Amino acid sequence: MQQFLQKNIARLGLALGAAVLATGCVAIPGDPYYDAGYSGGYGGPAYYPTTSAVTVYEQPGVIYTAPPPGWRAEAWREHQWRESRERDRQRELQRNERERRDWERQREAERRDMDRRRDAQQRDIERQREAQRREAERRREADREQAHRPPRDHRSGRSLEDALRDDAVRRQQWPR
Repeated sequence: MQQFLQKNIARLGLALGAAVLATGCVAIPGDPYYDAGYSGGYGGPAYYPTTSAVTVYEQPGVIYTAPPPGWRAEAWREHQWRESRERDRQRELQRNERERRDWERQREAERRDMDRRRDAQQRDIERQREAQRREAERRREADREQAHRPPRDHRSGRSLEDALRDDAVRRQQWPR
């Protein structure tokens, strides 16, 4: 068992060492890339300095420079004020445009509503005319029928002949 553990530990160490070398975390002594005087094949100075302290960033030079000629202290405020006025003007234009579109949309909706109401009124008028026309036609037809029928008894709605005949039959059946 101990021999098995030793083999596995040795294999693990070899694998970790190969991984460290493959990732470039370890420099091999004598590697010309890390030695002083290596210029990357271009004949220039070494890639890394020979000292152990490496300066990553140089201290920046003067950041603040003198303002351009004619610069005034209140120029920034004036610039801000101009930009603010321009933004306000743009917002006002956008608001006016939005209000105009809303007004047109509302006007169009009102126009459509008026058209619908007008069409509905016209349909109602047309229905009323049609109903009046039918009623007039029905009355004319009833008048024609009335003209061709024999006179009727107003009490029973039968023709006058039928009413007289029925009265005579009744008198014969029911003597007084």
